[in-house]
Amino acid sequence: MAFVKPFRGIRYNSEVVKDLSRVICPPYDVISPSGQEDYHRLDKYNYIRIEHSQELPADDESENKYTRALGTMEKWLEDAVLIQDREPALYIHNHYFTLNGSEYCRRTIISTVKVEDWSKMIIRPHEGTLPKARSDREMLLRSLNANTSPVFSMYEDAGNAIGSILDNLTTKPPQIATAGYDNDRHELWVVTEPGALQALSCLFDSRPLYIADGHHRYESALKYRREQEALLGSTTGEEPFNFLMMEMVSVNDPGLIILPAHRLIRGVKWANINGLIPRLEELFDITEFHPATPDNWNTVEEELEKPGATRLALFGLGGDRVHMLSVKDQAILNQMMPAFHSELYKSLDVSIVDHIILESLLGLSDMTDLSRISFNHNREEVIDLVKSRQYQLAVILCTVKPETIITVADAGERMPRKSTYFHPKLPSGLVMNRLV
Repeated sequence: MAFVKPFRGIRYNSEVVKDLSRVICPPYDVISPSGQEDYHRLDKYNYIRIEHSQELPADDESENKYTRALGTMEKWLEDAVLIQDREPALYIHNHYFTLNGSEYCRRTIISTVKVEDWSKMIIRPHEGTLPKARSDREMLLRSLNANTSPVFSMYEDAGNAIGSILDNLTTKPPQIATAGYDNDRHELWVVTEPGALQALSCLFDSRPLYIADGHHRYESALKYRREQEALLGSTTGEEPFNFLMMEMVSVNDPGLIILPAHRLIRGVKWANINGLIPRLEELFDITEFHPATPDNWNTVEEELEKPGATRLALFGLGGDRVHMLSVKDQAILNQMMPAFHSELYKSLDVSIVDHIILESLLGLSDMTDLSRISFNHNREEVIDLVKSRQYQLAVILCTVKPETIITVADAGERMPRKSTYFHPKLPSGLVMNRLV
């Protein structure tokens, strides 16, 4: 199903950039303003200057973050800071990271993939997006004619056919081995052997791809392709704009970590917060945990992960108490949600939070209002933000399993935005794909 194609990636020249760990950076959507400044200061060749250049007060249509990114890319290519591989390749990326004291390795394949309309169900999304982020990626794509960072996707490999090939290809030393931001480690193999490329490409012919992270970048690529088709009038389907760079991981990979996207709420009338429990009791069975000690939090998290009724937890409705909610009657909640969504969608805990608790009970009609709703995958940080009164209420969600994402995507549904947090984020700057 998915058309996977080797490409001539653009990478840092090891003769110029001796320490790759100083120049790669996170993707744009997790870089704070202070982080932008830090990466600019870290190294004169840090990839932040292309991936997420700073906005300046005097910016206008002719001079702005996108024109500066283009100028930087062209200058670095001219000066051989960045060089393009001579042969088309697929890139195998091992990303080593630590979470809660344990080390993991996530293995991915970096390739170009043909851009397909959603209706074909070849590339399948799983959550909604925000217009502002789409616009930013569209502007960067138009300015640079390049994929500066990959879309992250998942594939099913039940028989380990792809995994076996990757195992064989990574027995020799990698071309790149480096540390990175957050003390992660990266290894990169550049695969150019025709037989291996053909074998891997063929194995994806029968597989759809599920977007894990990077929905904005994929939607930008779709729009860009349509714009180019309209300009040219006639196309072959093989033009570079028909493809985008994608990094793909098996759903069975032990390093595929998905963290919950907890909700933080502020700017709500205190009367609505104080009156929330009686209204919740009509729809949920409520269990209180008091006080919220580390041991009790372990119990809360165990309860959240139990199979059966949908569960979620609230913090901020009284002292250190945690209120565990369990759905009484899903059919009642279904009637309170938009009718065009499937029962599968309506049963998701994140759908219940966004539509029932936040919209219906708390009156947050604009779920894109980031001044009132924030998202955080770190439960301890979430609780501290409520305790410090920076937010009024925290909604603690359980972890979304890869199979849930696949089931939702196969049904043609999309989960509410910010339903998942794939950890860690893919680095930007290992490989770039230029659409020329």
